[in-house]
Amino acid sequence: MNSTQRLKAMINHEPFDRCGVAGWVHMPFVDHNVTDMVRATIHVTEYCGWDFIKVMSTGHFPPEMYGGDITLSKDPTHWYGKINRYPITNLAELKALKVLEKDNPVIEREVAIAKALKQHYDGNKPVIATVFTPLTFLQELMSRGTNDKILPLLKEHPEEMHRALRVVTDSLKVYLDRLCDEAHVDGIFYAHQYITRKVITPELFDEFCTPYDTELLDYIKERTWFNVLHVHGESQLMFDKAMLYDVQAYSWENCVPGIPEEDITSVAEVRAMTDKVLITGLARHYDYYNDDNNRDELKEFFRKRLLTVINQSGDNRVVFAPGCALPMDVDRYVFTLMDEVVREEGYNDVK
Repeated sequence: MNSTQRLKAMINHEPFDRCGVAGWVHMPFVDHNVTDMVRATIHVTEYCGWDFIKVMSTGHFPPEMYGGDITLSKDPTHWYGKINRYPITNLAELKALKVLEKDNPVIEREVAIAKALKQHYDGNKPVIATVFTPLTFLQELMSRGTNDKILPLLKEHPEEMHRALRVVTDSLKVYLDRLCDEAHVDGIFYAHQYITRKVITPELFDEFCTPYDTELLDYIKERTWFNVLHVHGESQLMFDKAMLYDVQAYSWENCVPGIPEEDITSVAEVRAMTDKVLITGLARHYDYYNDDNNRDELKEFFRKRLLTVINQSGDNRVVFAPGCALPMDVDRYVFTLMDEVVREEGYNDVK
């Protein structure tokens, strides 16, 4: 089976040969050039044996789309550069936010990358585009990866935040139209940084996340077949909320050293809630390191992680993957060990 056949069979509860394997890693030295980014993505996908392509758009793409002043990274082990000025720095700028035009240069670049990857793989591997949920996207227009600007606004200026979220949602529809109609992506990797109780209350989530998130998923429902909800975070994840999202797979951190077991969402817990494809298995910040760079030890550790996922799931309708982006300071040969253990352990009698 090719990767597309394998994943479609998993989604449709049809027979398939083995569980999947995938990963994604930032590539800051090439992600702003269409030709270089496409070539680098193909290279890492083939080298590591991954079953789908999550297009690793630069993590700065939201502020880039809105004209932020950004100095790009000069360090190959760090994807993020320096944002000299965010698009939103005060309430007036929040109120003035406008819907993006479809010919926005960043949209043009990202669509061109996705389209070229789709053409290259010609249906043999799914290509999914990275799309932030509206509140996550809005956060990135104010600060990188932190919620210190967003949370006070939700409480003190709810009306203005709803208006801004409407603008962002409509802008993402512009982006999704081009991803679906021109690039013909197979789905999206819907990244959600607010689906944990460590960040937001369930009540605020229901008001400021659910309506906009589900609207966008409904918008592409008949246009894609492989949408993944990325439940971002390491603990206190709100999988009860995630179950309401119309997606085909869930991605999350299922094992994080140093965090109490009761705060981590296990594969067994998620499988008890859903029969959808589960994309998980390795702790991205911890599991790829070995003091002696001992290949055999790393591989055996990966094998244990994979068998845990398969055993807790009770089937092999899983994709062995990191909980989020792979570390950038690790030689990529380490990532190939994931594919090796899948090919040794991922074939079984459970379909």
